[in-house]
Order: sequence, then structure tokens, then C-alpha cells
Amino acid sequence: MTYIIHYDISALLIFAFTAIIFCLKKRIPCKENKMFGVLLAVSALSAVFDLLAVISDMDWGWQFKNLLHISYYITHNLIPPVFLTYVLYVTNSMSLISTGSKIIFYFPSVINILLILSSPLTKLIIFVDKEGNYIRGPLQPLCYIVAFYYMILIVTFMVRKRRNLSSQTIRAVISYIGIVFVSVIIQIFCPTLLIENFGCSVCIILMMFTIQNQDNMIDSTTEMLNRSIFINNCAVKFHSANAFSIMLIRIPDFNMLMKNFGGNISASLLKRFANYLYTFVKLENGYYLEDDCFALTFPDNSEQIKKIYRDICGKMKKNWHIGSMDTRITACFMQINCPNDVNSTESLMDLIEHFKHFDCDNDKLLTITDLNFKTSDRRKLVEKAIDKAIENKSFEVYYQPIYSEKEDRIISCEALIRLYDDENGFIPPDEFIPIAEENGKILKIGNFVFEEVCRFIHKKTASELGIRYVQINLSAVQCMQSDFVEQFTDIMNKYDVKPSDICLEITETAAAYTPYIMEKNIKELSKIGIKFALDDYGTGYSNMKYLLDLPFMFIKLEK
Repeated sequence: MTYIIHYDISALLIFAFTAIIFCLKKRIPCKENKMFGVLLAVSALSAVFDLLAVISDMDWGWQFKNLLHISYYITHNLIPPVFLTYVLYVTNSMSLISTGSKIIFYFPSVINILLILSSPLTKLIIFVDKEGNYIRGPLQPLCYIVAFYYMILIVTFMVRKRRNLSSQTIRAVISYIGIVFVSVIIQIFCPTLLIENFGCSVCIILMMFTIQNQDNMIDSTTEMLNRSIFINNCAVKFHSANAFSIMLIRIPDFNMLMKNFGGNISASLLKRFANYLYTFVKLENGYYLEDDCFALTFPDNSEQIKKIYRDICGKMKKNWHIGSMDTRITACFMQINCPNDVNSTESLMDLIEHFKHFDCDNDKLLTITDLNFKTSDRRKLVEKAIDKAIENKSFEVYYQPIYSEKEDRIISCEALIRLYDDENGFIPPDEFIPIAEENGKILKIGNFVFEEVCRFIHKKTASELGIRYVQINLSAVQCMQSDFVEQFTDIMNKYDVKPSDICLEITETAAAYTPYIMEKNIKELSKIGIKFALDDYGTGYSNMKYLLDLPFMFIKLEK
């Protein structure tokens, strides 16, 4: 029988290219990546042995031909269980599977491999006779049945975990199964066309650039694992009921450094600090959680954390050299022992958020008892009060007069929202507004304030008092809504309010990072006659560009 080997040769080239990329690219040394390396190696060896078995002749000896065919069958039939193991790690299921279930999963593969190894004697799967003829035994279809068994298992796990997986991961795994299945069917009906390994190679390179593309797992500035991976990995640890400890490190000076020295130097400092932290942990145990906060994870080992804490404190007493600049920074520290302190990812992330905003003592390694957890309860109370005020429309709008020194009289006013809750009393805006911005409720609050102002203007009370226009604070989130202009114009039309009666204020920080949709909205509203004011000038990244690009009529200087 004459075999067509071009597909096997192509498969080897694809495997070689994939192996080079896999070895050269920086990757996280986790079990998922290690299993991908095993899957790549086993698949490549399968293609090598298949090619050697086909091109070997009797001069090599029938025993050697037998060895090559047995080697091909072993490596080729190891691909399904190895791929199952890889999928279990990708779906974070391996740690949740009992020993008994693992035995059930891998038992068919063990039996299959043993039958292949014994085939030269039993002639049950495949063998080569003394004339060099390749012969399939009566149990050779068992190999396909076992492979189909693993295919069913993999699909089952993907369905169960679909809510926790990205669509890209699901598509990659299903594509792998589909392509391999098609290539197997083709080779069954066209046995001279060696296409199975080519199908595997296409799947492997597909997964290399989808599931194994870990750019979305790494923070671009620090090159540490990002917040989403931290949450995912902690969830796996909680599910496996393994005790572990977390060390949080926050740099409270970062905002000051950003303002004084700019983004490049500040980013360089973050990168330097991240590299320094990697002297204590491996890549898979270091995370950047945003907001200038880092996390290091350990097995349940408090003494190791205390030693690292002392080492970092010593480092903080020295200058950090960034470019041509020397600076000294401070850090805040906290130790969290899981599951003793918190027993879920939700509670853990709540605790971390409170640590980020906690007024830390730089000389102390905080524990959960040091962190005032009333803050957590307070936030929940404020969120509840916000929801109730939105539902009952019980926010109040006060008007702060704006006095013209030139005209010696009040000419306008600023609308200020206030929240009084029956259970919690007065809640200041600098407490509830940041929370509303974080949970998205600021959109409903903003629309409420705008409608109240338009109702106030419609009553003619403002004009009777000599108020020419009312200033209203906007959040950056409002400005970036695609239907922002339509919403405000509809409300103005409802109350017969002229655009000249309104002046909208945005903060300098929002203006400095104006995305296209925000700029478009501001300019559209300005064209119809709404005034704009720049609020808190001097607190952010003050420059002239956005002052020239955006139609500000007023600039309000920060005190």
C-alpha cells in the first residue's frame, strides 16, 4: 500500500513552528501550560512515529517496523487522555474531581495502552508480520471507541463550565474536537491519506493562539498576572479547600508621583517594583490588582509573609532610581489567611477593596482585625440608601448661589444633590457619589438631578430671582453614553427649558481623558446652546490641549 505522507510532513512543520513559539514566548508556569506542552510533545511524536513507520522498509528489520508502529499507536492514543487533562485544567475542574472519578476517566486509556504494548504477542490491536506487512487486529476499533469516549467527556465538561469560560476557549476546544473528528473519518475511508496528525497539528496551533494566548492574563504595565486571573485562581483554591495566604502591598504615593512626574516615570516605577516582588515569588504567584495594589500568594505560611514584609520595609527606606531621578516611596501591607479570614472570592475582593481605601500605618503588617470592617457594612448601607432614594425619588437638590463681583449680584446657581436616609441620616455626596459611580447608579442619579433642575427652571422661580442659568455637575460615565444628547434634549423639551438656561460641569480629570464619544456629546450640546464649565482645574493633569479642543465657557479653579 502506497501512503501519501505530505500531510504528515506538513504536520511536523506546524508542530515545530508551534514548539518554537511556545518555548520563546513568556508564559505562566502553571499546570495548564505544562499540560499544553505535554499535548504538543505527544502529538508531535505521534506524527514522527507515523512517518517513520510508513517510510521504513524491510532492510530496517520487521521487529524495528513493529516497534515504530507500536510507538505510533501508543503516542497517538495518548492524545485523547492528555487533551482531557488539559481541558480539566483549563476549566479549573481537576482539583474538584475525586480520585475515584479520575480512575474511571483514565482506566480505558490504560487498558488501551496495555493492549497496544502486548499486540506483538496477542495480535489484538496491530502488528507487523515477518514479511513486513502491517496488520490490524480484531480489537483495533477499540482505539476509536476509547477516543470517542474521551470526546464525550470533554464536551460534557465544556457544557458544565460554559458560564465560567470565555467564548474563545469554548470555540477553540469544540473546533479541536471537530477538526480531529473529521480528519479521523477521512483517514478511515481513505487509509492511504495520512491526515489525522495534520488535523491535530492544525488544532494545536489554533489553541496556541487562542487559549494559550495569555496577553489578556498579563497586566501590560507591570507584566504581572492581572486582577481577573487573581480572582479565578483564588476561586479554584477556595473550591479545593486548600488553605492559602495572601500578602497585599499598596503604594499610596503613586497618585502623587503621577501628578508630579508624569505617566512614563510612574509606570517605570510600578514595573521596577513588580520586578522586585518577583524576587520573593514565582510568576504564577504575583498579581497586580490595579489601583497601585499588588498581591502575592503563598501556601498557608505566615512566617514567610512576615519575613518578606521586613525585607520590603528595609527596601522602602532606600531611594528608587528611575531614569535620572531618585525618589523614595512608602507602602502599606496586609496579610489575609484563607479560608480563616474570608471563605469566598466575593468576600476576599470586598476586603481588598477596603484595604485599598484604608488609611494604613506604613510600619505595620495589617490583618483583618486591624481593618475596620464597619466600612464594609457602611458601604452596604449607603448602597441600600442609594437604591431606595432612586426608587422613591427622594434625593434632594439644593441650589448654591453664584455671585458676580462685577455685577454685584447673584447671576446663577449650582445644583447640588443631597441624600437623607430615614435609617442612616444625612449621607454626604463625597461618600455616596463615588459608590454610585462604581456600581453604575450614577446614571439614574444624574438624570434625576437634570430633570429636577429643568422642573425648577420651568417654574420661573429661577428667572424671578435673576438666575440666568443653572450649573449641573456631570460624571464622566454620563458623558460617555451614546444616547446622552437625546436624553437631555428630551428632558429639556418636556419642561420647555432653553439650552441657554443650562451649564454643564465636568471635572478636569474627565476632560483630560476625553474619549471620542464624550467629545462628540459635549460639542453637540454646545452647538445647541448649552454652556460648559471645567470644574476643579488644577487637581488633575493640567494642560492646555483639552481647553482648546472642548468648548468651555468657564473654568473653575480648585481652591
